Amino acid sequence: MASNYFKKKNPRGAPKKKSDAPFTEDIQQQLLKVLGDELAIAKRNTEVSTKHFDEYYDMVHCLRVGKNNDWESDIYLPEFVSRLLTDIGNFVAQYFSSDDYVETSKRSDDPLDVAEARASKDLLNYILNRRDSYYYHKLVRLLMFVRPSGCGYIKGGYRQRSETKYLGSRAKSEYIKDDAGNILDEAGMIYEDSFTQKPGFIETAEDVYENVMAEDRPTFDVYPNQYVHVSPEYTYSLQDKRYVIFETEKTLEELKADAEICGYFNLHLLEKLDGNTDVHAEKTYNKEGKDLPPDPVSPAFVVYERWGLFPAVVERNDRGRIIDARPGVNKNGVVEATAENIECIVSYVELPGQADGANLYEMIRFQHSPHSKRPMVRFSCYIDALKDEGFGDGEVTRELQIAANDLYNLSNYRTKLATTPAFLGKRFAGIPSKVTITPEEVIELEDMNDLKELQIKDDIQGAMVHLQTLSSRMDYVMATSPMTMGVPMDNRETATVGSIMDQRASIRIGMKSMTLEKSGFTEFYDMLLTLCGDFMKGETLREILGDNARYFNPDREDRFKPVSQAIETEESKKFKIKMWDQLLGRLVAFPNPKTPLVINYIMGQVLELMGGDFKHFKKFMFEEDIKSNFLYMLATGQGRGMIGSTPNMAGGPNPQTNQTGLPMRGQEMGARKMLEGATQ
Repeated sequence: MASNYFKKKNPRGAPKKKSDAPFTEDIQQQLLKVLGDELAIAKRNTEVSTKHFDEYYDMVHCLRVGKNNDWESDIYLPEFVSRLLTDIGNFVAQYFSSDDYVETSKRSDDPLDVAEARASKDLLNYILNRRDSYYYHKLVRLLMFVRPSGCGYIKGGYRQRSETKYLGSRAKSEYIKDDAGNILDEAGMIYEDSFTQKPGFIETAEDVYENVMAEDRPTFDVYPNQYVHVSPEYTYSLQDKRYVIFETEKTLEELKADAEICGYFNLHLLEKLDGNTDVHAEKTYNKEGKDLPPDPVSPAFVVYERWGLFPAVVERNDRGRIIDARPGVNKNGVVEATAENIECIVSYVELPGQADGANLYEMIRFQHSPHSKRPMVRFSCYIDALKDEGFGDGEVTRELQIAANDLYNLSNYRTKLATTPAFLGKRFAGIPSKVTITPEEVIELEDMNDLKELQIKDDIQGAMVHLQTLSSRMDYVMATSPMTMGVPMDNRETATVGSIMDQRASIRIGMKSMTLEKSGFTEFYDMLLTLCGDFMKGETLREILGDNARYFNPDREDRFKPVSQAIETEESKKFKIKMWDQLLGRLVAFPNPKTPLVINYIMGQVLELMGGDFKHFKKFMFEEDIKSNFLYMLATGQGRGMIGSTPNMAGGPNPQTNQTGLPMRGQEMGARKMLEGATQ
């Protein structure tokens, strides 16, 4: 098949050098010109969202824009940021109220399905609870992108590193040899005859080492929106995008460390170059223009990592899995007939300096994706009809915030004019242009009309009403109320009104949490499980899950409960424990061989709600074997009773009831004794 897609003039790329890539430099040039043009278009498409994010970032940090006059005060009212922090605070207070961040939704009551769901849940909670995952910090940072700008990105990866561990030493017997390497006998002579001589041995200590996994876990991090460039079509997931390009800053040492797992090449061409990441840094972490080190230990480069379909000539094994892939384009830019479009990871480095206004790039990676799914997730705040990234609170409150700032500063200036003394002086009366008023000093005038105070009204009541209107409209759009931000309830508002306001706000907050859950968290949890299924070693999985490791099914399509349902409040847990206790009181008196099994199950559920793990308390549960229970009853004199019935009182079996002939329970016996004592 032929394609004009690669037939372009003026290929971009570094001057020809000796490359260690598995394909020729001419092919690299053809790939770079297409990738460079694609990146230029993607960056232009990102410019608008980047500009809007900068505006929202200024709103978060109370940096006012649009000051029209120098005489105005420059005060920023934190209307938006106060509501934003309230929104994020409500979410993290609910989400991080427990260490169980994930709750799987089971498909059926089948024991295997329940065990697989439990294995997925335990594995996810272990990953998210690791100290080096920094989950709280990353999630709050993600929300700082999602809430104001409408979307946020998380990119996953995998870190796997082995090391040699010293276990100790062991004794080892070796032949005694002379300097020439001849084996000696016990007398120190050269060993020649096995019938008349015995070889000499010497005991030596041998060091024992073992190759162990020092690190074997999935990783994830938040990517700033400015560093993510996607194809423009509307999709419901990043999995369906034609391409996704991540812009990353990496040092040469970091690239060399990942060279084996990522298949990097041409890194030696970067050794004599000075990194240039100033423009890249100004987008995010160096917005304030901090001084960067001029001569870093390892130069840093801007790396572009492209995920998406790409023509490649592939080699497959007997099972049909791809084991090798090379670009399916020849040196003339024509797609080869044997090429097919597969998911590839293509990386290239932006070189310092410009050439005729065009950026220079060096290709460092062309690899078929070893992942079952793209390890990337996009979170949304609100769903939009035309923009698949959605929209956020910053877009709908920006004009309200600007209006509130302008109105307040104008009112503040009016108040300043009213409170600052101003005078009207008669011309040629000899009064200085600047009048100083001090206590106990008299201003001498020829005529009392020569100097008068200028009265300026300070009535800004209309402006204050207008500010309240703007503030209330921001409450409407962000589903907040003054009470949720620490403001005391108005005296005119009853508790019922406050409760209704809180319920209505909870509906909108629940919608935002549900959008975040369905658009992001579901894919995020699935991404972590897929990474574990693709790369995690079996011994690591057994170390994490123990005996439940055999139930981990990487091909399982887990469904997860929303955060509002997965995270239980303390009141909900107490209510469930109370209901379990009531049910336990009803079931414990039923004489049935399976009563201990039911009791153990209920106790396990109660321990789960209390924070205990059922398997740790297994040895403290009741005996479930029917034969063992029967022998215990015979040994303790409870032979006439049944499992689950009230035990016999001291002195013999329990008396029987009048109605059924069954042994009396303890409460009935106590009541009858009290009645007998009262009648005597």
